[in-house]
Amino acid sequence: MKIFQVDSFTGVPFGGNPAGVCILEKEIEERQYLNIAAEMNLSETAFVNPLTKSNTFGLRWFTPKTEVKMCGHATLATAWVQFTELGIEGEIFYETLSGRLKVRYVDGKIEMDFPSDDPVRVPIDDALESIIGVKGKGYYSPATEKLLYFIPSISELEAILPDFNLLEKMDFGIEVKGLIVTSPGDQRYDFYSRYFAPWVGINEDPVTGSAHTVLGPFWSNQLGKRVLKARQLSSRMGEIELRLLEENRILILGEAVTLIRGTISI
Repeated sequence: MKIFQVDSFTGVPFGGNPAGVCILEKEIEERQYLNIAAEMNLSETAFVNPLTKSNTFGLRWFTPKTEVKMCGHATLATAWVQFTELGIEGEIFYETLSGRLKVRYVDGKIEMDFPSDDPVRVPIDDALESIIGVKGKGYYSPATEKLLYFIPSISELEAILPDFNLLEKMDFGIEVKGLIVTSPGDQRYDFYSRYFAPWVGINEDPVTGSAHTVLGPFWSNQLGKRVLKARQLSSRMGEIELRLLEENRILILGEAVTLIRGTISI
């Protein structure tokens, strides 16, 4: 099987968020998905296999620990490989655990059409403050099972050092798969964020496309804008463009760089 490692949401090597992309000709044994993801040892590895319709593929995402419902940066990486390495043209459709996703290659960027989910206010401010160490406001996205915590400043966002063991064990009274912490932007970006997911084996994710399906509608409401530019403040950094659509959809745009090309034999 062909396998690639791609840095997503960046135009330069060693930036953004690295993802594995495994090109399948057909489904493999279930245990092999996790085995390969663990061998790649990246936050996510995507597995893509052709379906009967033209330009339509099955797509699954795995951390080294578990399968996940949605992964933006590994979707971007998969589309990047298919467009730039495998020569696929036109729109690509993916059948996933999050429904049908559509991607296009436009002016050197991957454009992904994803479902969005506007988070709702929930009474978890004190619990999150005890972990994050900064006073803020808590929200929850039922569709993605992600918490969103709004804090006042980028300097506080850069400085936070969560206790991941405490975070993972905390009972919020709702199912949680990830925590987005976000702050207002400046002249360069509309907002900033960081993303933590110890529940799925990722303490801090470098650049998280799925988190922006929640951040997009949240900041669109805050700022009254339908087109947004964001930066995720991990050590690797990454940039994301967002365009809010009708019917709870969002376009997520980003660049990528193919870093490793290889073959896996099992």
